[in-house]
Amino acid sequence: MSTKRYGSADGQPAIPLTDYHQSKDDLAGLPQTVTEKVAVTNQPNIFSYRSYVFAKNPALVQRFMKATKCDVGGVGGHVVAADEVKSVIAKFILENNVDRGEPIFTSLIVTHTGDDVGVTGVMSERTDMSVVDELMWDALTAGADKAAELGLYGPGQDLVADAFTGNLRGAGPASVVLPLPVRKDNASQTVLVSFADKTEPMAFNYFATGAYLLPRYNTGLVIASSKMKRGYIMEIVDLDTKAQAIEAGAHPRDQKALDANMEDLAKGLQEKVITLRAPEDLYDIEGLCRSSRFVVARIWSRSDRGETDQLGYVVSAERLHNIKTKKGFTYGGKDDPVLLAFAQGDWPAPGEITSPWAAAPMVAGDCRGSHNLHILPMPINSQTSYWSGPIISVITLSVNIHTGRIGAISDQFALGTPWDEVRREASRLAIQFRNAHGIRQPATLHEDELEYQEGWKERRARLEQQFEVRPPLTFATNGSKGHRTAKPMPTVAGGAPRPD
Repeated sequence: MSTKRYGSADGQPAIPLTDYHQSKDDLAGLPQTVTEKVAVTNQPNIFSYRSYVFAKNPALVQRFMKATKCDVGGVGGHVVAADEVKSVIAKFILENNVDRGEPIFTSLIVTHTGDDVGVTGVMSERTDMSVVDELMWDALTAGADKAAELGLYGPGQDLVADAFTGNLRGAGPASVVLPLPVRKDNASQTVLVSFADKTEPMAFNYFATGAYLLPRYNTGLVIASSKMKRGYIMEIVDLDTKAQAIEAGAHPRDQKALDANMEDLAKGLQEKVITLRAPEDLYDIEGLCRSSRFVVARIWSRSDRGETDQLGYVVSAERLHNIKTKKGFTYGGKDDPVLLAFAQGDWPAPGEITSPWAAAPMVAGDCRGSHNLHILPMPINSQTSYWSGPIISVITLSVNIHTGRIGAISDQFALGTPWDEVRREASRLAIQFRNAHGIRQPATLHEDELEYQEGWKERRARLEQQFEVRPPLTFATNGSKGHRTAKPMPTVAGGAPRPD
């Protein structure tokens, strides 16, 4: 086994857990302003490296937010992540949180949405990103081992790459990084984190084409004096390398040719991307974003010259069926994306960013990853239910960019908010839609998008052999009955029809 580039060299914990300040202890020694709290959410505990959190003269350095999400094994199928699995992942990261003598994450939280575990933290520019990804891969692997020990469903499900190859992109987990601003004054930065389970990256297009594009969701586009009044620049990525391979000449049924072409497209981690401007290119943006194939992967603010200024929105714009393993190109899981975005100032407010979800739109995913269904906005650390999804969570983090500390958290879809009414309506619509349509479209996806489809491929191949080409049934104009010689049904011994 190669030497790990993180942690201590002697294999002992590099950082004891006592070296972290935990937000659960924030009120220790302080007067209690309330005698009892009504629980409205499963608020995550914030771990912050003490020597940085309480530094008197924090360095003015470039910092980054990183959010990673992965299904390493779920309870009772695909419904929720086990607390023990989350704790194993957290412990592994916290104890090995060192790169060249410096902490990798100065502050982090560990959460779950459905059965996907999420790790969100702040890093400095001194951190080697490939080392961070190696730490994350090994931590998630440790979580998968614990899931297997507990007998959970699908241990290591999203760790689809055969081994860690230098970064998480193309390995299975959804992971994004967003550079935090560097400024001497005003150390506060609001960062919005969104996780979705049982759906695909296209679902996040509802964020991008809402508050960043339309004043109906964000009045700041019209009345704000910040950079917001100039609109935004969006980078839209074509995620479907299979479709790109077909467009390049590979036959849809020629799997060997498809795989070869997709592998060429994946070399160098290249992406097919278009840059469009909001609001000038509104129709083009809306036209592309109607398809699962195209996803707004990044959004930039605009300078006074109308060019790209600051990156403030990133999505894990990948699809699992683009990942090559020893078994070929993988297609399992609906990709379950993660998003990081700035809020306030030059960016929409959190409530503006989340507002498109109030209409309970339908997204691809749900049970077996093969349905369309209304997404359910849920508090962080919630499980799926009712055909197992799809759900979305959104939290905002108040981040001190000088110390790298996550100071406080707000759950945007918390209980006791108007989102309770949205959940009721989304649930009513979902029940009606699924029960009305069942296996039929539009409740199910097009067969190319069905995930667990090997059984259907076998069934369809068998049925295709039974189809025959013959003249259609016709009727004579003199009133005689139409006729056609029927082909006898194949039989088995005893004369009973054979069920082909």
